[in-house]
Amino acid sequence: MPHRSGPALAWPLVIAGFAVWPLRIPLKKPLLLASETIAEAETLLIELRDEEGRSGWGEASAAPTMTGEVLAGMAEVARRYLAPALLRGALPDAGAIAPRLARAIRGNTGAKAAVEMAVLDLAARRAGLPLSRFLGEPRRNFVPAIAMIGGADDISVLAAARAAQAQGFRHIKVKLGLRADPLEDAALVRALRAALGPAAHLSGDANMAWDVAAACAFRADLPEGTLDYLEQPLPDDDLAGLTVLARQPGCPICIDEGLHGLRDIPAHRGLAAGFGLKSIKLGGLLPTLAADALLRENGMRGTLACKIAESSVGAAAAVHLAALLPDVEWGLSVTHGMLTEDVTQAGVALRDGQAMVPAGPGIGVVPDPERLARFRG
Repeated sequence: MPHRSGPALAWPLVIAGFAVWPLRIPLKKPLLLASETIAEAETLLIELRDEEGRSGWGEASAAPTMTGEVLAGMAEVARRYLAPALLRGALPDAGAIAPRLARAIRGNTGAKAAVEMAVLDLAARRAGLPLSRFLGEPRRNFVPAIAMIGGADDISVLAAARAAQAQGFRHIKVKLGLRADPLEDAALVRALRAALGPAAHLSGDANMAWDVAAACAFRADLPEGTLDYLEQPLPDDDLAGLTVLARQPGCPICIDEGLHGLRDIPAHRGLAAGFGLKSIKLGGLLPTLAADALLRENGMRGTLACKIAESSVGAAAAVHLAALLPDVEWGLSVTHGMLTEDVTQAGVALRDGQAMVPAGPGIGVVPDPERLARFRG
């Protein structure tokens, strides 16, 4: 028998145990979006165990406006459909994960993303490799993190942006669409650019708040270079409005809620400069890597993000993924810092505005059982 080492040690993978952890964790401060106010994280953790007792972990937060899933439904799908699919036989390789989950149930990309992440974490731990090394050749050990700022009070937003910059964050994203007039949002963005200077990477996220007239008015009121990109200004199904908006000069457009699968990327060629990539929308880490490659083939860019607010489990996987990408100029959004308490004792570290790739096998973090029990939803 040939000697097996590294990634070869991971496969075939027999899943011997499957645990579902729906969690509700309060945020330190409610985050105001145009569509809702988020006061607590609703997030699903999955634990898989192999026959030797190792555990692998995955996470996906509920995002009804993106995937149509709510936390209770994600947990039920994981228990009723995805667990039996994995427990019925060995996985020969990573390429077998998505077909196995797809045949178990259609859609439900968030629940599938959590399960796929747990499989890959377990496989990487079996191989004794960090997840990024298990999946490819890492290009970096740290990734520029995005400081996300929300609020309807301009003074507080400006103060939070300055504080983030003082902490070393170069990438700052402000939530828009909270004011009655889009020109008020434009005035805020101009004030932020003046306060942060030209070197800051400043983006704005309207979370589908505007119609095409409001979005055009906002962009027209900003001098060139004020905003590095504007994320999801229109409802995700308004391609006609996006076509009108794309004809107007102004800051680049990034699609977030409008991304539901790989086919949406070429469909937006000429309409958007890039996409916000989240594994919950695409069904896992491997499809997210495929989406990034497809973006680049179509001359677009991407920003990688966790949903509000995933713990260090989801954050760690996202940082490992970002370590593999050709570039991370649009930054990475990790959201575990918004939680009153993380579920891992040693979480993803942020230093001078950079998210550090965790060391150790797999994603490099492990949840604390007491915290899982305390926040179980």
